[in-house]
Amino acid sequence: MKGGISRQRVVWGAPSFWINLFPLYVGRSRGLFAERGIDLEIRYFHGGPELASAVRQGRVQIGNMGAPSFIKAFYDGLPAKIVGSAVTQKLDHYLVALPEIETLAGLRGKRIGILSPGSCDSYFIRRILEKESIDPEKEVLLTPLGSSYGDLDYLASKRVDAAFFVEPMVTLGENRKILRILTRVGDHFPRYQWGIIFAREGLIGESPLLVKNLLEGYRKASRFIKENPEECISPGARLFKMGRDLFCKALERSLPNWETETRIDQPGLENAVQIQEQMRAVGDDLKKEDMVLEM
Repeated sequence: MKGGISRQRVVWGAPSFWINLFPLYVGRSRGLFAERGIDLEIRYFHGGPELASAVRQGRVQIGNMGAPSFIKAFYDGLPAKIVGSAVTQKLDHYLVALPEIETLAGLRGKRIGILSPGSCDSYFIRRILEKESIDPEKEVLLTPLGSSYGDLDYLASKRVDAAFFVEPMVTLGENRKILRILTRVGDHFPRYQWGIIFAREGLIGESPLLVKNLLEGYRKASRFIKENPEECISPGARLFKMGRDLFCKALERSLPNWETETRIDQPGLENAVQIQEQMRAVGDDLKKEDMVLEM
């Protein structure tokens, strides 16, 4: 209890620590959740399947993950629905490699880091490699990174040859000459709803206003960052433990693609579902409408 306002504790789950979580930290520091009676905790689970397990166990009420992981989990009975889009609506996701690897063709015979089996990465890399006529099952080694995901030092130590990174680590890795960008994943999937915000069905049924307040706090923080980037550079640099100039560059690269109103790209989500069906991750009986409740 503070200032006469009772706050409800809510756990927001995420599979990785990327720039798409920045609005949560900005919103929390600026009191945008507290003023709506929310005590927000942000918790990480190192992978979509791991996060889905926490949702099933009731340890997470709301969160974000990549569409492939959510679609698969929902098809398998996850008691949650998509309630909005994260700022990373588009696939602002990069496949990077050690500097000596100059092209996608150079990945043949290499070790490629992914978050976990069944995560977004495991779907994307297969499609990208197949376009290069590289067999993802026989000609590369897909290596789950778990808690080492997004760790530049892990890549620098050459325990893998390539991996997926999102800002601000892409900019930081370039600056440290650890990595080379091979391709932006969004260029391979130009109309695709990537980052989604989900809520447990129990939370939606019992506290729909709380879900709406969580989303509005996220939206307000996202808009604040996009409209006042200069004010957010120092907090972002501290959060991600990097220099102001580097975080500024990362934010400038990322912001133009941000969706700040949590609007779902419906055709993009339909494409995401179709890709999952094509890869036989889900059956063709899955209806997009059953897993979406925009609020």
